[in-house]
Amino acid sequence: MAKERRQEEEAWRWRGGILGIAILSRLLILALTLLFRHLASPYDSSALIDPPCLVSSTSQEPAGIADRVQDPGRRTWGRRIGAAIEGSIVWDGVYYVRIAKCGYEYEQSHAFLPVLPLTMRFMTNYVLFGMIPLIGHRATLAFSGYLINNLSFLGAAFYFHRLSCYILRDRKLATSATLLFCFNPASVFYFSIYSESMFSLLSFAGLWCLLLGAKWRATLLFGLSGAVRSNGVLNAGFLLFQAMHEAHNYFFFLNKPLMTGRVIYFAVLQVLGSILPFVSFQGYGYYQLCWTSNDDELVVCRPWCNSSIPYLYGFVQNHYWNVGFLNYFHWKQLPNFSLASPMLLLATCAIVSYAKRRPLVFFSLGLARQSGSWREAALLSLLDRYRPVLDNQGAQARSVNMPNVVPAEPIATNFWTNATTLLLTLSEPKNRCSSHTQIA
Repeated sequence: MAKERRQEEEAWRWRGGILGIAILSRLLILALTLLFRHLASPYDSSALIDPPCLVSSTSQEPAGIADRVQDPGRRTWGRRIGAAIEGSIVWDGVYYVRIAKCGYEYEQSHAFLPVLPLTMRFMTNYVLFGMIPLIGHRATLAFSGYLINNLSFLGAAFYFHRLSCYILRDRKLATSATLLFCFNPASVFYFSIYSESMFSLLSFAGLWCLLLGAKWRATLLFGLSGAVRSNGVLNAGFLLFQAMHEAHNYFFFLNKPLMTGRVIYFAVLQVLGSILPFVSFQGYGYYQLCWTSNDDELVVCRPWCNSSIPYLYGFVQNHYWNVGFLNYFHWKQLPNFSLASPMLLLATCAIVSYAKRRPLVFFSLGLARQSGSWREAALLSLLDRYRPVLDNQGAQARSVNMPNVVPAEPIATNFWTNATTLLLTLSEPKNRCSSHTQIA
């Protein structure tokens, strides 16, 4: 009992250390942001763009607050803080704050999915309501965005570490991977009013639920991630990958065709559930923008509405920002590719190193394995046997042998697997958990 208590205390110390690292990274980004804004004037002037909502009834500002916000007697320090926060609303943050305040007014606004602005609106109207008379409604919305994104980042770092511990079976190596995540070159986007932090939290939490065997919970989280960022629909690939391994095992090794059909049936439902929020938002845009009522007649008003598959998100990205397949590949973007080269090199080295070490597993997608090892290949946990590992994150205790669990190949393009796989293949940790490791 005392031994288990010590292990739990040790696990909590590690978790607290990870949260401390994540908090330190946020404070560092904040300090650097304030420093450079003091040294140089921001070149992006979009922070000052705040025209009245197109339709006053769509404004989500709480009733009775507008008059008090405009009160000239409002405290000077409140006005200054509000102005400073509003001055930091740049890049995509302008759209997210605008949507949270006025809803989806313009066609191009539909490039920004709804979960983040809805959460900002809820946080402002029901949690930080008392700040509105002090600093203003728009500034409170922006502050809500910063708060939500940075709290989401802490949660993402926590789940990132737990996933890395489970995959690598080495807590120190997992901590090194988490450091890469917390101090990555794109960390400023995880700090700003962007959707990356919330997307990472939902994706990592969904993966963790998938490892626990809670597939429907993972489906819900993956679906929400698709309503935060469009590439969240790709998380359905994790569900498909596990279903493929389960179906392969039941059909070829256990000779259970009915179970195979059952696995495929539920996999189809889960994949549809994970992409439904994104598809539903496209339907909302179609309803809002494609049809207007004119003397009881329906009139098509936008060119993309006549497409065989009216895809609003793709049209907006291409029409307004020239974002599309290979559209970014121009010589003028060479400096940006140079900035991204460390991460591109990391991803490439991770994939190549893993393919060289386990070519059969890599090119067969883990299917070239014996029946008894399909769960490890599909990253499925055996709950009763592995529960202490999930709880203690790899702590050593009573003697139970457990095989190595290696990352699944389709996940290799994800940053988490890129970082952890590269560290795994290029280092020889002294503490690495292997088949002879003793765990509770």
